Amino acid sequence: MSYPHIDILDWNTIQPLVDHLLAAELTAANANAWLQEWSDLTAAIHEAAGQIYRAVSENTADAEAEARFNRLAEEIMPKSSTAGQALKQKFLALTDFVPSADTEILLKRFRTEASIFRDENIPLETELTKLSNEYDKTVGAMTIEWDGQVETLPQAGLHLRSQESGERERAWRLLMDRFLADRARLNELYLTMLPKRRQMARNAGFPTFRDYMWQALGRFDYTPQDCFTFHDAIEHEVVPLATAIYARTAAQLGQSAVRPWDTEVDTAGEPLRPFTNAAELENGVQRMFNQVDPALGKHFAALRDGFLDLPSRLNKAPGGYCASFPVSGRAYIFMNAVGTHDDIQTLLHEGGHAFHFMESARQPLYWNLNGPMEFCEVASMGMELLAVPYLSQNQGGFYSEADAQRAYAQKLRDIVTFLPYMAVVDRFQHWVYAEAPEHVTAADLDAKWSELWDRFMPGVDYSGLQAQKETGWHRKGHIFTVPFYYVEYGLAEVGALQVWRNALHNQAQAVADYRAALALGDTRPLPALFQAANIRFAFDRRTVGELMHLVSHKLEELTAPN
Repeated sequence: MSYPHIDILDWNTIQPLVDHLLAAELTAANANAWLQEWSDLTAAIHEAAGQIYRAVSENTADAEAEARFNRLAEEIMPKSSTAGQALKQKFLALTDFVPSADTEILLKRFRTEASIFRDENIPLETELTKLSNEYDKTVGAMTIEWDGQVETLPQAGLHLRSQESGERERAWRLLMDRFLADRARLNELYLTMLPKRRQMARNAGFPTFRDYMWQALGRFDYTPQDCFTFHDAIEHEVVPLATAIYARTAAQLGQSAVRPWDTEVDTAGEPLRPFTNAAELENGVQRMFNQVDPALGKHFAALRDGFLDLPSRLNKAPGGYCASFPVSGRAYIFMNAVGTHDDIQTLLHEGGHAFHFMESARQPLYWNLNGPMEFCEVASMGMELLAVPYLSQNQGGFYSEADAQRAYAQKLRDIVTFLPYMAVVDRFQHWVYAEAPEHVTAADLDAKWSELWDRFMPGVDYSGLQAQKETGWHRKGHIFTVPFYYVEYGLAEVGALQVWRNALHNQAQAVADYRAALALGDTRPLPALFQAANIRFAFDRRTVGELMHLVSHKLEELTAPN
């Protein structure tokens, strides 16, 4: 059912549709039809809300877009949450409904969401949404001055890839100084968010926000202790390889250690500059997707008709994301491209998310699109690695064979060095939300971040740079805007590396398995989705160690002298 007359900012156009669903007689015989009608309404609301968020992220200085966003957050989403809870309760009261394989997990999610819902949390969620937008505005407005020109943070980050050590250090210090200039503001923002999150947990009957979020995020298949097991595996199996990579970089730079402004330099030569504008980026990635799989290439071609916003510009929200518009059947990719190889990786990554939505669009219910976040990130990170064979120009990509190998090696190094960073972010949040004192201070937060950095990132020398090191949590937006959403990247990277391992043996079969798993959407438990992709949901020392051995071997092969 379509809802063309919905005005997302006028709840009076939506409430009658909710009332109709609430008043309808619901039986086991008509439950699936009723559920579909509710799904269609939810999809329409999601799409309209997504367009508003798109506008505010495309221009954080657009006062009209911000006003619409604030009205959505303050007036509409609270009512939508209340309506959703009432509809869940009505559906869950139907005791003789027999779920199919495609609705069994959905029913479990509904039960969990209904059990933790509290009316008193709605205004807290509204306040947190607005505070998250304040973080985006604060960071999105940051610039530095470089040789008389104003540069956005992504543009300024290009200097960190320079072969000139002085240029790298100068840029890094300017970037850090810009964040430190807003240190008090960012501390205030987070310390305003923290008690609100803790109160939400208490309102729902949980002793900690971690316990609450474990249910809110639907983490049914692993526990906090499993995260600590993963951290342990990273510390023992990944950190030594990451440290060796940093040591090799330092030696190639003629230094005793890698400094923080050296972590992004490619010692193989000048930074890869594969394109000069967004059109070239789109065209090249289009060719690569066509090579990975023609059907995926068609998906991406559909996005090029108004569903991509790629270049960096002033007052654009930081980072990148993929949103889905379930009524249009299109995904939307937002990013801040500045002409680097990382931009190709970002577009491949967000393309994987887009493909997940578009492949799972055959699922009739809105809630079964995409999947659990731990597998959504397999879709994105797996795509980065499935596309690696097509980086060279003779395979449709951007580079000579030599530069394609450089990019391939850098991708593997980035995975190795990312996992310890992920462990810092995740372990930091476990501490904040389950272990830290009630009246934690900004100094406490800084100290814990610094301690974890020393544990997982020993290969980077921060001597004399304590303020920059300890405030690193300010520079990870997830900590502010989507609490606890980060271990998913690490768990998924282990899955993506297994997809890559399979592709080394049989690329076509690995792609087929990947697409089959994406098509299941959110209809299966996490381990079953991994299994559908012919990989395992595992994160112990043995699993991680075997993958690191493979990565190390491949790096030796890619970087061996000709």
